[in-house]
Parts: sequence; structure tokens; C-alpha cells
Amino acid sequence: MRIFYGFLVMLTAAMLWMLPITSAIYDFRTDVQEDSFLSNTGVGQTTDNVTLSHILYDDDTSTIDILSSISDDDPAYSSSSYNSTAHQIGIEGLSANTTRTLTVSYDVDALGGSDTINALADRVPWIWLLCIISFPMAALFAIFKGRAG
Repeated sequence: MRIFYGFLVMLTAAMLWMLPITSAIYDFRTDVQEDSFLSNTGVGQTTDNVTLSHILYDDDTSTIDILSSISDDDPAYSSSSYNSTAHQIGIEGLSANTTRTLTVSYDVDALGGSDTINALADRVPWIWLLCIISFPMAALFAIFKGRAG
């Protein structure tokens, strides 16, 4: 019976390990902001700069997604051109000599700078990891020392 209990403990620990706690915390801390911009490019010009209406969460430029109203455009974020002070990004891959609407979506802080909630959210993954490691150890110790069941 002890081997069966040990198997159940390990199975439970493995299931707890698979829960997406880190991504759940990230989703809790962020919201998606969507801004629209009217963009004009001149003759031979295939780039443009836009100023975001909110601060980019944690300066994480990987969350920036850009869509254009023109099918010939292939808009992409220019990684070398993000200005965190002015909240300005560079966009490349636009068609020359046209006017379009660019829709930029990106992650912003959903908690509004609440220090207490931010501190707790920073520590939840570590607390979760500690629980996942200590739970099976304590349970197996109790099972094999005869203190469980």
C-alpha cells in the first residue's frame, strides 16, 4: 500500500508541476492595449515611427503586434528603434508612398503600480515551486515512516 501512496504523491506532484502558474501570473499582471495610427509614407520611405499611448509592460518588445490596413504592407517592429522614455517604436516593412492605418497591440501593466500586489505576484512562482518540491518529500517521508494512512 505504501508504494501505491508513493505513486499517488508523485502523480499529484507531477500534475501540480504542469499547472501554468508563471503564465497565469503574467496574464494577471498585464492587459493588451490596442492603438491605431494613421501612417503616411513618402516616396522611397518604408518605415515610420509611432508613439504608444501607454507604457510597454516591462519594456517587453516581444509583445508588440502590428497590423496594417494595406495588404501590400508587411509591418514589423524595428527592434533597434524602441524608445522607452518617449514610448516610441519604429515600424518597418511598409509600402512606399501610401497612407494606411496601423493597429499596434502590446501588453501594459494591469495592476496600476500597486506595490503590494506586484510584490506578491513576483513571489508566487517561487512559493509554488517550494510547495511542489516540499509536498512530495514530506508526503513520502510520512508514508514510509508509517505516519500516513
